[in-house]
Amino acid sequence: MNKKLLISSIVALLLLGSTANAKSTTEKATIAQSTKSSIKKENQKQEKTVNEAPKEIRNGFNQTLEAINALKEKNLKKAKKLLKSATENFSIALKTDPKLDIVPFAQKINVHEFLGNSAMVQKALTLANTLILNYDTQSARAVMMPLQDEMIVTTDAIPMKLYPIATENALKALEDGKQKEALDILELSLNTIVSKVVLVPLPLLVAEDLVITASALDKVKKEDALGLLNLAQDELKKAVFLGYTKKYTSGYKDLDEEIEAIKKEIKGKNVVEKLYDKLKESFNSLIGQSREVSSNDKSHK
Repeated sequence: MNKKLLISSIVALLLLGSTANAKSTTEKATIAQSTKSSIKKENQKQEKTVNEAPKEIRNGFNQTLEAINALKEKNLKKAKKLLKSATENFSIALKTDPKLDIVPFAQKINVHEFLGNSAMVQKALTLANTLILNYDTQSARAVMMPLQDEMIVTTDAIPMKLYPIATENALKALEDGKQKEALDILELSLNTIVSKVVLVPLPLLVAEDLVITASALDKVKKEDALGLLNLAQDELKKAVFLGYTKKYTSGYKDLDEEIEAIKKEIKGKNVVEKLYDKLKESFNSLIGQSREVSSNDKSHK
């Protein structure tokens, strides 16, 4: 077996799981359903922000993009018409709400799922470490590349104190017969668009969803609740192994201890309502801390 095939086989084994470490069919189905539910809820949460942007802003921005293309095609009549419409749209939006500043108006969401448990991640990390120690860096990369379990949300926002002014200036330049100046103004204005990138760790969302599902179960379904909580703890461990949180942080420790307290209570008197409420609060805190946010300019040329 050649080296590339060997590494491919190892990676496949890690992703698919061995007999000893693979989840049961029921557990896999539970995690898959919880992951689907978590992604859907996060999508709705993120998209709500964009959908709240006035339609005039979205229309105005799209019209400026069309105007740029029209100018490049030397279609001055079309470009002028588009810029007039864009200016009117921005004016309406600002008259409706003069306090508008940085307004999110477009969004792209990429999802990367890791279909495995914490033990499989740990095995992959151990293998990658061994390969690195042997200076087999490229093979280590092949092992590490699938280790993503996250949503990457990119939200574009328009600065309403800058962009509409550029649109007006471009229109004025075009009306004065300065086609190149109008195009330069519009292309330069694209640099004012701000892109915010948010990384949302799926294991934390899935763990939270599993806990919520467990909290809604009938009190007599103790084994089912315990099973869900065990899966939630494994998702938390997976989040640690994937580097989305740290085992020694207070947020992680609190969650793990609170889940253990609930499991203990379920086996006893099963008075867990308040414990679940506290656990949900802790999830909100840790998930909020784990989101990585960065801003950068993004061209729409």
